[in-house]
Amino acid sequence: MYTFLILLILYIATLIAIGWHFAKKQQTMTDFWIAGREIGTMNIGLSAAASWLTAGALLGVTGMFLSIGIGSIWIFVAPNIIALAAIALLVPRIKRLPSLTQPELIEIRYGPLLRIPIAIAITIVMILFAVTDFKGFSYVLSTFYGIPPIYSVMIMVIAISLYVTLGGLRAVIWTDTIQFIFLATLAVLIGAAALYMPTHDTGASVSSLFAGMRGGFWDLFALGGITGVFIMQIAMLPGWITEQDPWQRVWAARDVKSARYGMLLGSVLIAVVFGACFLAAIGLNSLYQVPADPIGAEQLYLQFIADTFASTPAIIAAIAIGFAAASMSCADTFATSGASCISRDIYQRFIKPDATMGEMRTINRVLIVAMITISAAISMHVETILDAVIMATVIGTSSYFLPIMGALFWRRATAEGALAGLMIGGSAQIALIVAEATYLGKLDDISPLLIEHGVLIGLSLSAISFVGVSLATPLSSDHYLAPFFHDVAKRFVRKPSVDRKDPAYARFKKDIAEHVSGERVHLSAVVEAKDVLDWKQLVSKLTDMRAWIAPSGIEVAYRLSSTDMIACPRIVHGGENQVWIFAEPSAEQVDDGKLGLFAAYRDIQGVLLLKASGEI
Repeated sequence: MYTFLILLILYIATLIAIGWHFAKKQQTMTDFWIAGREIGTMNIGLSAAASWLTAGALLGVTGMFLSIGIGSIWIFVAPNIIALAAIALLVPRIKRLPSLTQPELIEIRYGPLLRIPIAIAITIVMILFAVTDFKGFSYVLSTFYGIPPIYSVMIMVIAISLYVTLGGLRAVIWTDTIQFIFLATLAVLIGAAALYMPTHDTGASVSSLFAGMRGGFWDLFALGGITGVFIMQIAMLPGWITEQDPWQRVWAARDVKSARYGMLLGSVLIAVVFGACFLAAIGLNSLYQVPADPIGAEQLYLQFIADTFASTPAIIAAIAIGFAAASMSCADTFATSGASCISRDIYQRFIKPDATMGEMRTINRVLIVAMITISAAISMHVETILDAVIMATVIGTSSYFLPIMGALFWRRATAEGALAGLMIGGSAQIALIVAEATYLGKLDDISPLLIEHGVLIGLSLSAISFVGVSLATPLSSDHYLAPFFHDVAKRFVRKPSVDRKDPAYARFKKDIAEHVSGERVHLSAVVEAKDVLDWKQLVSKLTDMRAWIAPSGIEVAYRLSSTDMIACPRIVHGGENQVWIFAEPSAEQVDDGKLGLFAAYRDIQGVLLLKASGEI
């Protein structure tokens, strides 16, 4: 026990040091929420895998292999692997958008009507996902040390709050890298040990262990045949493909190539870890009588560790730290992702649009702690790890999957249709879950088509209402379509008219900060006003000009100098009297990017001069 506490303190101190290191590099909320768009392939892959592999995942997947057989891959394993690969295919569409969160993306496409409902839906899903991490870690400390769940929960709450609130997503991604190494090493070693023990003790061959699995173990379609597999994928895949946290990693990647290969790498890494869980299940089946209940099957993984290494407390302590790493790597991701929805998409968008970057960092840190605390409290009342995962996923599938995918690909999608799909599908799914828990009992006992909390009903209602209402309402204006479709964006583009020999431009260029990150060059400059800025008035006057838009509220405005919105100059409220200007053009467009920054600077100065002269 003391060895574990010492290792835990050292581990948490390391995470806090990482958070402190990256806190010093933060200047904007882009730095805090999406790591300044500077993360490379390896870190994206390791972080994506770590954020979807909890301590609970190792226990739950191994338990499903033991109690259900190989057919259980369709519940959790296959959707995890396929979803990250599918996101890799979506990277070019996702990466080109200037949003920091999915609700912001939704507002850019549909207007402000859906931003709060989507933010709330995503936050609920993120909280439920984080619950699984607290539950898994509680299992670990209870089995190894007899520690009550309340203390396990407190350890995670304190640790995650300390390092995430310091360093934001950049700290999350780097700690995820460390945590995945712990997790993967642990999974592989336990899988190997579980196979080695029975062959060493009894002289049995590995092939005999495989052959000794119970009847039906190898039935790939044991859960409802092909129809059941199809419904499970409908239940799980859409919710995970549109889960916000991997999208934020796509936005955090330095370029399209890094994001795409990072997601594919994450998919492969997940497959490796789940493969180790499968091998562990083969070995555990020969060593123990498999419990009939899911909770007992989930905890057999831990029982094997406790029995095998009982005489070596240091190894038990190291394994417990590995589980802690796995739990924290997911809980920190979900807390950061959910908190960003509340802070940026509700607080900054609707409560205090002119909040400075410093104020937003403070609000976001407070909300991260709140998210973690709520998830911890709920975890004390959830029976199994899988319960929370499936409930969270089917709610996402039935509520925001179609509005988000429609935003990316369907021009005819409208705000009214998206709201109808979100509210009707999401409400129906929540009602089905509540009814199942209180009155109806298991829905799949009523009909095999109602497996996974009757998700087919929720998703069907979402689809019918989304498509039907969209077709019945007027097409979205070009203002909303432009960021998503190049041909529409071309109608808005206003190339900067700047004389490259202008002395003012030469002076301005000297003040532009730039650094290369993958395919992009990050440009930034600061405009200082003599007095405190009226941010709302500034953005209002700029957007009166044809070249400027503020598609997601006044907290950020863009000067459309290109169909590539990431390359366009954007402004945020840096301080009481500061306007921060940013652009991220491709390497071959750097000169055009600087011209665009100067054009934005000139427009801003024009508005400030009008205010100083009393004309506005």
